[in-house]
Amino acid sequence: MGQRAGAGNYAYATTRVKARKAFLYPRETYLKLLQMDLPEISRFIGESKYKQEIDELATKYEGIDLLEYALNLNLAKEMNQIIGFCQGELKLIVGSYLMRWDVWNIKSILRGKNYGATEDEIRETLVPAGYLSLQQLVELIRKSTINEVIEGLSKTIFYKPLTAALDEYNKTQTLSRFENNLDKAYYANLLSLDLPNTMADELFIMFVRREIDVVNLRTLFRLKREGLEHENLMDYLIPGGAKIGMDDLRKLSQAPNVDEFIGMLKEYPYWENLSEAVQVFNETGSLNAIEVGLRKALISYGDKISHLYPLSICPIIGYVLRKNGEVNNLRIIARGKEAQLSDDVIRSQLVI
Repeated sequence: MGQRAGAGNYAYATTRVKARKAFLYPRETYLKLLQMDLPEISRFIGESKYKQEIDELATKYEGIDLLEYALNLNLAKEMNQIIGFCQGELKLIVGSYLMRWDVWNIKSILRGKNYGATEDEIRETLVPAGYLSLQQLVELIRKSTINEVIEGLSKTIFYKPLTAALDEYNKTQTLSRFENNLDKAYYANLLSLDLPNTMADELFIMFVRREIDVVNLRTLFRLKREGLEHENLMDYLIPGGAKIGMDDLRKLSQAPNVDEFIGMLKEYPYWENLSEAVQVFNETGSLNAIEVGLRKALISYGDKISHLYPLSICPIIGYVLRKNGEVNNLRIIARGKEAQLSDDVIRSQLVI
């Protein structure tokens, strides 16, 4: 896209974000929540910084649904406030990164339409924290067909990638090509931003490339477990990774089975973040531990770069990761308690 804007208000924006970071829950809070039952957790969250959203939604929802929707609403408000106090090139960079929520919301709408969900059911999955406003998203939900939803996105970067996947959808009625094309468009847009060649900007792009690595590894684990042929697998991988290029992905995709794929991963830098998780995967067949290991690696890198250049995009991205992580952790604890999972199982899914 090659966009470029005027200089950003880095000092002001990073000061605001630093103040917000002080209110994120420390590790001890999650350990305390693990000792509570679900009513106690609900009371804790209802009396915390999420109180406003809980009160706002309490007439419509209750129980675990109320908690989940309040967390999503708080996250959306927080992201909208951050983009609101950024200016110039900083607003462009942060806004482009937060388009990940546009991708999330478009996927949710397409899934809802594909499976015949009601408008209310689809709306409840949304996190309007990207460029597309809640009003725009609701207008998409009101469309009758998937084709109409795509036409409703004609002025966005996602229109052409979605249109390109229409034929396959019409043949297969599966959404995988839509979803993959959305991810590819999102990361291609980030990598095309015309940024000043500062060290902080280079670190941000390196972070984006590492995130691509994480997405590709997650995809490889899932598709290898499902036994997809390597000729088809490459179509689902995103170019532009930091440590695992397209040639590496091609090599990994050609592994004849999951075991050999895992053996080949030992040659790559992310192995130290995955070695313990792979043991759990081998024992259970569940990808949860893999997902957590990869998320931890990404958040750890985000934390690292956020301290290197305090007046840059890096602390803002670090905070966005941590805030999203907090909401995910609270959701995991609440849902885990509802499902009567053991504290050890719930804790293994947290990024703390």
